Amino acid sequence: MALSNANNNVASKSKKTKKKKKPDPPLLMKKREKPPSPSSLNIDDTNNVVQKRAKEENKELGGVFLGEINEDEAKKQRQHAVVLVLGDFGHSPRMQNHASSLLNKGYEVTVIAYKNGSMMKETLRENDGFRFVGISRLNFLRVKKTKMPFVPSIVYFALRVLLQFLQVLLCLFFETGKVKVTNVLVQNPPCLPTFLACAVAKRVMGGKFTIDWHNLGYSIFSMQRKRGGKDVLVRVMKAYEKYFLRYFDHHLTVTEKMKDFLIREWSVDARHISVVKDAPGEQFLRLNTNATREKKKGFRKKTSDVVNVVSSTSWTPDEDFDVLLHAAVLYDEKAKEASRTATKKKKKTKQRLPHLNILITGRGDLRESFETRAKEAKLKHVSFSYAWLPIHEYPERLSMSDVGLCLHQSSSKLDLPMKIVDMFGVGIPVLARRYECLRDELVQEGVNGLTFDTSEELCDALISLLEGWDGNENGTEALNRLEAGVTRDRLDEIFSSSSSSSSSSSSTTAKGRRKVPATRPPPPLTKKKYQLEDRDAKNSSLDEIEDEGMVNFWEENWTSAKIF
Repeated sequence: MALSNANNNVASKSKKTKKKKKPDPPLLMKKREKPPSPSSLNIDDTNNVVQKRAKEENKELGGVFLGEINEDEAKKQRQHAVVLVLGDFGHSPRMQNHASSLLNKGYEVTVIAYKNGSMMKETLRENDGFRFVGISRLNFLRVKKTKMPFVPSIVYFALRVLLQFLQVLLCLFFETGKVKVTNVLVQNPPCLPTFLACAVAKRVMGGKFTIDWHNLGYSIFSMQRKRGGKDVLVRVMKAYEKYFLRYFDHHLTVTEKMKDFLIREWSVDARHISVVKDAPGEQFLRLNTNATREKKKGFRKKTSDVVNVVSSTSWTPDEDFDVLLHAAVLYDEKAKEASRTATKKKKKTKQRLPHLNILITGRGDLRESFETRAKEAKLKHVSFSYAWLPIHEYPERLSMSDVGLCLHQSSSKLDLPMKIVDMFGVGIPVLARRYECLRDELVQEGVNGLTFDTSEELCDALISLLEGWDGNENGTEALNRLEAGVTRDRLDEIFSSSSSSSSSSSSTTAKGRRKVPATRPPPPLTKKKYQLEDRDAKNSSLDEIEDEGMVNFWEENWTSAKIF
C-alpha cells in the first residue's frame, strides 16, 4: 500500500510539472511580442531559432536557404537557366557563348533547340551542368515541300506555328520541371511563337525572361513576304512583337542602333537594355597568328594565280546573290580583257587579274537556283564551289582564304552579321554589303575591309584589291594593307568598344582594351588551355596566341551588364 501511494504521488507530481511547463517560443515573433531573453535559451536552442527564422524570412523573399541540406537537395535548388533557340543551336555561336557564360557563373543550363542539328562546342557537351532538349523541325509542314498545293499556304503556316508553340511550351513546363527555372534567355528571331510561349510560361513558372535581339522578327518576315510594310500580316507581326515585350525583364542587343530603336520606337526602358556585340570565338582567334599567315603563303604558292574568296550564308532572302552573280560576270569580262592585254605584250602587267575561286558555305533553299544560274553564265575566270562545313572545320577553311565576302542585306539595318566577326577573328579582310550600322560599328572602310552596294561596286572593290596579282605568295599591297587591319592587336580596337551598356561599369585602357570590373576579375589565362591546335604552329610564341582581352570578352560583358 505504501509503495502504491508513493507511485501515485510521483505520477501526480509529473503531471503537475507537465502542466506547468512553458511552450517553446514561436519562430516568427509578432511585432508586439518580446523575443526570449538569451539567458532563457542555451546556445543550441538559440541557433535553431535563428536558423528557422532565417528560413522563413528567406522564403518570403523567394530565396533559397542552404543551411542543412544534402547534396541532392542542393543540386535541385541550384539556379537553373534555359536557353531557347528555335533553330540550329550548333550554328549559333552567340547562343553557345551565352550558355558557356551561364555555366561559368554556376548555373545549370538547359538548351531547347532543333534536334539533329550541327555539332556544338565540346566544352558544352562535356559539362555536367549542361542539358540539351531537342524539338522537331516540322519540315513536313513547309509549303514548298508539301504535295497538296490546293491548300492555302496560310493553313500550313498557322499549323506549323501552333505545333511549335505547343512544343516549346511543353519543353518549358515538363523538360525543365525537375528544377525551378530562374532565368530564360530566348533568341529573336524568330519571335513567333517563342514570345507567346515565354509569356505563358512566365505567368505560370515565374522567373526572369530575357530576349537576345539578333534582328527584328517582323523585318525578316517582311522580306520573306516581299510586300513591304503595307502587308497586313507584316503589320500584325510587328504589333505582336512589340506587344509581348512587356513580358520580358531584360534585353540584349547586338548593336547600339538596335538599342536606340527599342527605346525610341517601342518605348523599352533603357535601364533594361544591354548592348553585347559579338566577338570572335577562341577557335577563330587561335588561327589569327603569324604561323597561320606563313601557312597561307605556302598555300598561295600551290594555287599560284588563284585567289580564294569565302562567303558564309544560310541561302536565305536576306543574302543578295543577284549582286554576287552579276559582279562575277563583270569581273570575268574585266579579267578576259586584262588577259588579252597581257598576251599581246607577252608579259604580266599590272592590269592582270587572277582567277577567283568563290567558296560558299552553308545550306538552304536558294542554293539550287543559284548553282543553275552560275553554270549558265559559263564564267572562265570565276568559279564557284559549295560546301556544308562542320563547326570544327569552318575556322580552318576561313583562315586559308584571302578575302571574305558578306552578302547580308539587313532587313532591319540594325544588326551585324556574325560571319564578319568570324572572318575578322581568323585575320582575313571582308567585302561587305553596305548599310549605316555596319559601317559605324564593325567594318572600317579601307582599314579592315571595303563596303559595296551594287554589283559594279563589288567588282571594282575586287579589282582594287587584286589588280597586279603575279602569283606571289605575298599577294598585293592593297590586300596586305587590309590584312594588317585585322591582326590580333587591331581586333582589340574593334571589339573593345562593342560592349557598352547602360549599366556598364568597366573602363577603357589607353590601348583601347576594356578592363574587367574589379569586383569580378576574369579567370586567369592558361597556356595549356589556349595552345595552338595547328601542328605547323607549335613553335609559335604563346604570348602571341594568348590574348589579354579577347578570350574573356564574353565573360566581361556578362559581368558588366549584371543581367543574371
